Amino acid sequence: MSPIDDELRATLRGRAYELSPAPDPLPGIERRAKRIRRNRVAASVAGSALAVAAIALAVPTLTPTAGPDRVPAPFATTEPTAAPSPVPTAAPSLSPYALDPADPWPYRGDPDAAVQGDLDAYTIEWAGRRGVLTDDVRLVPLFGRIYESSAAPELVYLATLISSGQSWWGVAQATESGPELLVDRPLAPGTIALSAALPGDEVPRLLVTASPQAEQIEYRADDDAAFVPMFASAAGVGTIALEGDPATDQLRVLVRDAEIFRGPAPDLASSPGGNPSPGASASPRASASPSRSATPTTAPSNVLGWPTRGITDSALVERAAQGYARAKGVARASVGWEVLFTGDNDPGQKYTILNAWVLGQPGQVFGWIESPGRAPEPQLRSFTTSGQVVAAILLTEIPGTTTDQLVVVPQPRTGDVLYKTSPADKGRSVVIDGLDGVALVDRRKGAQGDRLVVLDGDGNLDKPTFDATVASLLCGEKSCG
Repeated sequence: MSPIDDELRATLRGRAYELSPAPDPLPGIERRAKRIRRNRVAASVAGSALAVAAIALAVPTLTPTAGPDRVPAPFATTEPTAAPSPVPTAAPSLSPYALDPADPWPYRGDPDAAVQGDLDAYTIEWAGRRGVLTDDVRLVPLFGRIYESSAAPELVYLATLISSGQSWWGVAQATESGPELLVDRPLAPGTIALSAALPGDEVPRLLVTASPQAEQIEYRADDDAAFVPMFASAAGVGTIALEGDPATDQLRVLVRDAEIFRGPAPDLASSPGGNPSPGASASPRASASPSRSATPTTAPSNVLGWPTRGITDSALVERAAQGYARAKGVARASVGWEVLFTGDNDPGQKYTILNAWVLGQPGQVFGWIESPGRAPEPQLRSFTTSGQVVAAILLTEIPGTTTDQLVVVPQPRTGDVLYKTSPADKGRSVVIDGLDGVALVDRRKGAQGDRLVVLDGDGNLDKPTFDATVASLLCGEKSCG
């Protein structure tokens, strides 16, 4: 070593003896490490930002200009050019007086016609008809009143299926036998007037519900007549007796003397339970009723002509008439009918038996059965014959039961109705008190060989008016197979 090295080493060793021992170095090391890490992260972020900025500035300079002698670098990929998005066109604006399901018209009329209990019953009935949950239905009352003749609450409603957003409107009535949907139709976008033909005391009546801003609703009986104001039941609601020509009568709605709507008035024969058919004028209004669809001159000669028995449910009967028209493949206006019996049961089934016909053709027995959660069931029976004394339909898949139910409608003023499970069985009476001779028979599923015996008015066992197998009553339109 050189003398300088020796002197430097001696000096350093002397200084070391003068210094105090250093504290634990680990805390300091950790603090320095954390500080170094933070500085590196900050430097990395700043460096990335500077790099991006540098690339952005350099790209315009480095990108080759378009030309035949310029080609893209081998590693470059060409991204597809997105087509410009079309400018959305505005949806056609609806009239400010139209019924908007998202913001329905306010309720008008008698508060007693819109009590919560009735609204719940209507909702259950509406949901059951479509086989949906009540929680998926929003039913909004629009107008209500207590109809004087029957003292029954009537309600114009808007029903929306929440899951799909589809809406319907209709007229519901609370009866002693339960809720009844007199009218139930899809709501068309932009609807300004809800018009329904309903049964009346002597002639049908027209009920029109429009926006509360509607100042007057008018009715014209035929083309040659003048429009006359309808009775204002509430703001934007009008009623009047339907006595005009169904093919030509009209209604209109006015706001400040300006016509915001004009259209045909509905006909009772096509109004309850379905869409109005302006051309359906086969049945004069004066003869329209829930139990008969046409005047005797239009009915075929083999119609039974028995009186109507059971409950009154005009909406159910109308749906049955529409079902019969579909089963025969004809328009609703081309069919006529008479009601033989209408009933229901505790499990919730509703049914009616018609003696129905296509205009110009013979009549036949037709059953229409509506069960909760199921599609309606049509039952086309054979054509009625001269001297026929019994009509019947069979209710199957009854909720909560293990048997079917045979509904037997005999000719009026006959005697007891006996049911035999086999030819050797003595039989038992199945006539139900209060049903005016109609019999309900609990029948084993898949039963064969059972018989029905209908006695005459004197109860003479030796001369029954009917004695045959049940299967013969359940024959289809063309066969008993």
